[in-house]
Amino acid sequence: MILKTKTRAQGGSVVATLPSEVARRLAVQAGQDLYWREAGPGSYLVTALDPAQTDALKAMEEAVDQYREVFDALSK
Repeated sequence: MILKTKTRAQGGSVVATLPSEVARRLAVQAGQDLYWREAGPGSYLVTALDPAQTDALKAMEEAVDQYREVFDALSK
């Protein structure tokens, strides 16, 4: 899907309106934080998920995968 929006000046910033379809797919509402991660020259990845939380979840999943047998033994 490719969507086009226009930018406008607001104070010292340049802003763009998030199309309702994008807001719906990101599950965001007005006032909610969005996180911008550089994805290459002239490119950003925008997400509603806090990167610190997603990094922590990824680390937890890796630990569970690495020590699955230990966790299984401890659960018995």
